[in-house]
Amino acid sequence: MSQKDDRSIAFVSAYAAMFETLATAVTGRASRGPQGAVLAITGAAIAPLNAMISPSLEPSADEITALAAAGSPWDFPWSIHVRGVPSPMVAEAAARHGLTRFERQPLMIRHCDQGLPKEPVVDGLRIRAVPRDELDLYARTVAEGFEVPYEMLRVFADPSLATVDGMTFYLAELDGVPVGTGMTATSGDLTGIFNIATLPGHRRRGFASAVTLELVRSGFAAGAGTAYLYASEKGESVYRSVGFRTEEYLTVISAPS
Repeated sequence: MSQKDDRSIAFVSAYAAMFETLATAVTGRASRGPQGAVLAITGAAIAPLNAMISPSLEPSADEITALAAAGSPWDFPWSIHVRGVPSPMVAEAAARHGLTRFERQPLMIRHCDQGLPKEPVVDGLRIRAVPRDELDLYARTVAEGFEVPYEMLRVFADPSLATVDGMTFYLAELDGVPVGTGMTATSGDLTGIFNIATLPGHRRRGFASAVTLELVRSGFAAGAGTAYLYASEKGESVYRSVGFRTEEYLTVISAPS
């Protein structure tokens, strides 16, 4: 398949660019290989956020090896993100660095021709953009929502993120108390949706769906009505219920826990 016929290349490229922007803002450690793969080291203590991402349908094992060398020494857990099923050569390149765990993530799209979704209405729930002085609260809420230690996601508290063009962070609150989170990265006519998390004591009440729809609406307001996200396979049904459809899969290769 040529790049011209590759329907998902724009979404994967935007995803890689988001990582590049995030890493540039918080650590300055981001670079690109000659074939377009992105190396983005955010400094987070979690492998998916220190990533080597290839938007190509046929990623180059040589490029991955070269970028792995460029990222050395790896001070943080890291991962390789490729589309579909990794080739044997890519899997071997990853294994040479101890990355042998494979996790599949659905790429889900909600196209702009589906129209602006209705404003989500959940009793008492308020969804708002987070100002610079509340990024630490945001990071703590994200960590609680994903049930990981705060230090693993402290990167989202970095004040420099408040000045990144096109990147917005959201809190969902009940009576002023945070119960969920979201994040958008707008690029051209695309809205990337990230960090949809609900705190453990508030799940199964429609909050994740409400936040997702509100972020789609914010994309429309910014002129970026097509939304994409990478879901866990467990969360795929949630996003399908609000109009997203799975178009392909990403494989995240990391070291075993």
